Amino acid sequence: MTDDHLHDGVGRTALGVALARAAESAREDRLFDDPYAAAFVRAAAAAAPPDRAPRRGPSPAWAAMAAHLVLRTAYFDDYLLSAVREGGCTQVVLLAAGLDARAFRLDWPDGVRLFELDLPDMVAFKERVLADEGARAGVSRQVLTADLREDWVGALTAAGFDPEAPTAWLVEGLLIYLDAKEADRLLRQLGAVSAPGSRLSLVEGRSLRPVLRLAIADPDMAGSTALWRGGLGQDAAQWLRRHGWLVHDVGAPELAARYGAERLTHGGGFLLAERPVPRERPRRAAARLLVLDPDGAVFLQRHHDAEVGPHWVLPGGGLDEGEDPLSAAARETVEETGWTDVVTGPALWRWEHDYHRGDEGLVRQHEVIFLAAAPRRDPIGDLTASFAADGILGCRWFTPQELAEVTEVLWPPQLVTLLDDLRRDGPPSAPIDLGYVPNHQEPDDVA
Repeated sequence: MTDDHLHDGVGRTALGVALARAAESAREDRLFDDPYAAAFVRAAAAAAPPDRAPRRGPSPAWAAMAAHLVLRTAYFDDYLLSAVREGGCTQVVLLAAGLDARAFRLDWPDGVRLFELDLPDMVAFKERVLADEGARAGVSRQVLTADLREDWVGALTAAGFDPEAPTAWLVEGLLIYLDAKEADRLLRQLGAVSAPGSRLSLVEGRSLRPVLRLAIADPDMAGSTALWRGGLGQDAAQWLRRHGWLVHDVGAPELAARYGAERLTHGGGFLLAERPVPRERPRRAAARLLVLDPDGAVFLQRHHDAEVGPHWVLPGGGLDEGEDPLSAAARETVEETGWTDVVTGPALWRWEHDYHRGDEGLVRQHEVIFLAAAPRRDPIGDLTASFAADGILGCRWFTPQELAEVTEVLWPPQLVTLLDDLRRDGPPSAPIDLGYVPNHQEPDDVA
């Protein structure tokens, strides 16, 4: 920002972040210490005409936004340090870095290279203030000017960025300022130069909606909110999964344990994505029961997977050593439902699919699915521990019409059609082999 641009929409947004970080740094119970945030605010105030001085009152909208900015800063600090210390990332790229001072205030390990990208006016203002403060980066730092709606990757590689090296990407508060096409293109560009082992973190959009609604309704924040373009326009976690990322949800319980529940009064959630390192997936044998009630409704469980996301699956699980598939499916179903009177029938289908097990990583599962019958009812007994161990988020019965309207992933994906065939033709004389069914992914082209 030049002095003429200090208080346009982009400038006010960046200064708002700096103001929230400066206020947090002054607290005794601060989650981080950013000594340069106050310097940015002072420099902006000194350059502002009297009638354009930044105004940030204690409105509910600003209080909520400031709380989000503080939590966001603390979480992304931890994310970046974990990515380079434990995650093996040797490069860090901050897109739309704004007035970020992480290069100067975090304790970086040796050998890390950090790249910052932003618009020329923002870079000029930031570098002037840092020079006046005598700031010295604690990491190899390259600052680039680029419009992230254009070919920023070329500028990044020309500055020494290595697309073959694992990278920790930070897209902090950026996507909302792009429209859906621009956000899609930026993430595709990023993915195209993300080596295996790279990581990416974003704010989980649903957790931010209450704060955004407050901000939009506050006239004093109109200078910033008028610039919002909506971002990706779809679920970012599922978009990333379709483009080859494993995505972990970092939700309120984990954040409260790290930073204190009082820091989540306005919600909070983040996405942590990683590019998997190619390797042969170990084979895992499993079996499941297609449990139908007398009216033809099917019983399903809701799971969540880093590679697939939320999905509905039949009860069952992995085979113990020496166990036959039907015995395993029946045993797992009892453990997951408490039902001991399920009547089992013949094997219906076989299929293979990939997913991410928390204790094993990426696996290729070989499943056999058996027909079964039971009365319609809820699971019996206290199954809290069983649900937690198996990653079951919930369960319910689906009528054929309800199943056809499910928008989340079904396992197997052809379940609606398979059930229609089963109701029409009865069980097959031999199990139908569905083969390997890949998880849906889109190419990472950037056209």
